[in-house]
Amino acid sequence: MGSPEHAVEILRDKKWTVRVTAYGSTLTFPFEAESYARSYADGQAFRLGVEVAECKKCA
Repeated sequence: MGSPEHAVEILRDKKWTVRVTAYGSTLTFPFEAESYARSYADGQAFRLGVEVAECKKCA
């Protein structure tokens, strides 16, 4: 089970973006292709023990 301070979000606006929050830090990673974004998000979620949250537009 993951820590409540960890999160992985996949965002779709003009491009695909993965936002990873781990150990108090948040990083965002832009992707041109949906498949790459989903693969990266799935890997990070597995590493952190969390589910991937999806947003069309998130703040």
